[in-house]
Amino acid sequence: MNQTKSSTGSNRHLARESALEALYAWHSSECDNSAIPGLIAGRIAEEERKQQDVEYMRLMVHGVIEQKDTLDAQISTVIKRSLRSVATLELNILRLSTWEMTIRLEIPYKVIINEALELARDYTDESARGFINGVLDKLAKQLRASEIDLKN
Repeated sequence: MNQTKSSTGSNRHLARESALEALYAWHSSECDNSAIPGLIAGRIAEEERKQQDVEYMRLMVHGVIEQKDTLDAQISTVIKRSLRSVATLELNILRLSTWEMTIRLEIPYKVIINEALELARDYTDESARGFINGVLDKLAKQLRASEIDLKN
């Protein structure tokens, strides 16, 4: 059973990587929604991602795109600068994590933050990781207050 659990986590981690890459490409294409099917197909075809949770990746990509404005508004409540000044990779890590904190309540917020920091470690620099950690800590206090209270 533990092996299944860890491979599911791994599958979801790979799905998060694919979702981040698809969202980055989507953002870079000026948010052209018609590009999404091809971007998702490209991430599914990646040989090193064969073990990813494809359905979860699709859910994340579509969920972030459909709720982009709401997610951006939530993120804006905890940062002191314009979202336009946030690097595309950082912003999309924040969007993915905010979506998960909002929608996937069965995933503990600490797991979501840890996954975001792993993505940041792979795709950004040290200062970006600190920024992402700070933003997500603040968002967790808003979005997962009852979960945090249970831990204290």
